[in-house]
Amino acid sequence: MASEVLLTSEVSGTWQQEAPGPATVTEVMADVEARLVNGDASRLLPLPTGFSPLDEILNGGLRPGELLVIGGPFGVGKTIFGLQVARNVAASDPSSYAIYVCYEHDRTHLLSRLLCLESALQGAGENALTLRRITELAGMGSHGLGTLAQISDYTATMAALKGYADRLVLVKASGSTSTLQQIETWVRELATPQLKRVLLVVDYLQKIPIDRPFLESEEDATTYLAQGLKELAISLGIRLIALVASDRPGLQSRRMRLTDLRGSSALQYEADVGLVLNNKHAIVSREHLVYNLMQAEAMRNWVVMSVEKNRAGRNSVDMEYAMDAAHFHMLTEGRFVRERLIDEKVIRE
Repeated sequence: MASEVLLTSEVSGTWQQEAPGPATVTEVMADVEARLVNGDASRLLPLPTGFSPLDEILNGGLRPGELLVIGGPFGVGKTIFGLQVARNVAASDPSSYAIYVCYEHDRTHLLSRLLCLESALQGAGENALTLRRITELAGMGSHGLGTLAQISDYTATMAALKGYADRLVLVKASGSTSTLQQIETWVRELATPQLKRVLLVVDYLQKIPIDRPFLESEEDATTYLAQGLKELAISLGIRLIALVASDRPGLQSRRMRLTDLRGSSALQYEADVGLVLNNKHAIVSREHLVYNLMQAEAMRNWVVMSVEKNRAGRNSVDMEYAMDAAHFHMLTEGRFVRERLIDEKVIRE
């Protein structure tokens, strides 16, 4: 079955990272040296997500060919995190490029989220954009987004957005036609060889349509998709983030784990990094909720990010990040969880 789940399009030209087949260590060293001499060092370096201490745990970020999967309950912030990482990548370096393929929202909605996020990051404070505020401003005149640029609170927001707008592509995907092969075509068409580092975010994996009647079970379908995305990352030398849905029992779990994701065995095998997001209030031990009610209520605004798999470094690490849901962003400076979580795990700095 493995040969059937690989993408069938030919890998060629500047996209190809390595030709299939054997090579001696001497030949590999010569190839790496040639790339470095040709100025390809940035292509080989880790691509930071922009979140700390996550990037430290990942030893710098994502590497070419790596697949990171993100799971978690409904509404915990998976899309917020995925879109923010795409934004961080595009904004970090003129040679970096991000493609956000979304089966859940249209491009206009994603742009609205970016405007809210960017206004919060650029220090608009209490006047940071919300979806309601954007709707109100849209009715003020016929100047479109130019209206925002004329308002002092949002001048920095629009300037920052325009700084990376050409390197962040928003793709409206169809659950009936946007197959793995279509995603590969989009990546090849949108990203040029001059862009050294490319991130692809798929929101989300189980929405990708499959035209394979022999894949009868959901487990087989997820295996096909996970292997296909991993092959896409390797063959094109890109970094890939896939948001994934939970299975039914997982939705009933108080703390979701990597094993609760739909088709979890395939995801655990194919993923280089496995992250699971949970609301802190939902998974912290009861002792922390009983004795300090004010602190317990504040935990609702924090997301615990658990690194359950990490081929490039440490795993079984729990971090926490403050969530600003109204502006669709997470604070990028997090910290390690100090409290006891419901599975009795304690993580200390």
